[in-house]
Amino acid sequence: MDHDPGLLAYLVPRLTTRSEDTATDALAFILNKSEACRHALDSLLSEQDSGLEPITRFETQVTHEDGSRPDMVGYDSDGNARLIVESKFWAALLEGQASGYLKQLEAPGPGVLLFIAPGTRLATLWAEIERQMEAAEDPVQLETVESLDRIRKAVVSDSANRVMLISWDLVLDRLAAAVPADSQVASDLRQLRGFVEVQDLDAFLPIQREELSPSFPRRIRWLNHLIDDVVDRAIEKGWMSVEGLKATPQRAGYGRYLRFLDDRGAPTSYASFLCVTVDYWATMGDTPLWLWIGWQTESDFQSRDGSSSLTVIEDDGGMWTPIYLKVEVEYHSVLADAVSQLHRIREIAVS
Repeated sequence: MDHDPGLLAYLVPRLTTRSEDTATDALAFILNKSEACRHALDSLLSEQDSGLEPITRFETQVTHEDGSRPDMVGYDSDGNARLIVESKFWAALLEGQASGYLKQLEAPGPGVLLFIAPGTRLATLWAEIERQMEAAEDPVQLETVESLDRIRKAVVSDSANRVMLISWDLVLDRLAAAVPADSQVASDLRQLRGFVEVQDLDAFLPIQREELSPSFPRRIRWLNHLIDDVVDRAIEKGWMSVEGLKATPQRAGYGRYLRFLDDRGAPTSYASFLCVTVDYWATMGDTPLWLWIGWQTESDFQSRDGSSSLTVIEDDGGMWTPIYLKVEVEYHSVLADAVSQLHRIREIAVS
């Protein structure tokens, strides 16, 4: 960030810890105030084949009968809820949130469930949205998923509705381009952009009392224990080896070096590393557990993965892919699911 972030970014951390609510309230204020910005958002969504009628009014923190409260709801000229918006920075997506909010769109549609998040979080957050849709009590099938620049989108099967994930910077770029640079709306947008950009910085945030409870270090200990158990389980099953490799503490977290074995029992020529990485946990979000695969590129890996459903990030002379952890279940279920994910990655890596 090469400019003064502005008054909003300065004041909000001193008044509240609810940064996502603040950003949403500011966005709704701008959209309700500026017809040009509403048209710009309509245009952005229509480019993704949303089929939406123009949104004429926005409300924040609308509480529904089931107690859920999406960040923002957009209504058409007839007062129908056609756009549900959930704003994210680094807070987790609550279990069932994605599928639950989808039900709040006015039937039969068209409507859009829109998530707005930092660009660096799109890949992992989209994977979590897809998982929640599949795991819902009434599973939701997403079709024709596309990954575009700063956008993820999908069609809801047997529905006129869409699910989208768009980066904060793209939304703000489009709104800013729609208004004169010297207007009050443009000034408001600069304030909001400065606030959003601050959320991506590694600035020190005030410590909350609950962060100092024993639950956090206990969780870290169990994550380290999980890594050991995953590796041990895979070795027992005969498709992994750690011969000649050591468990290794890193600045960003604990990890185990390993090699996958092919169906003949031969190890890969390159090592991999299963670890807790605080860096990716902090910047990508949604899971602390990641696997580094040496000497594999994203294109090489995804060419073997027919579904192209795994999140892959090239870095450190290889590639990283997240291992997602099941929530609200006992340890044995978390372990079994993590082993299953690792085995699927192994099948792609050694194919």
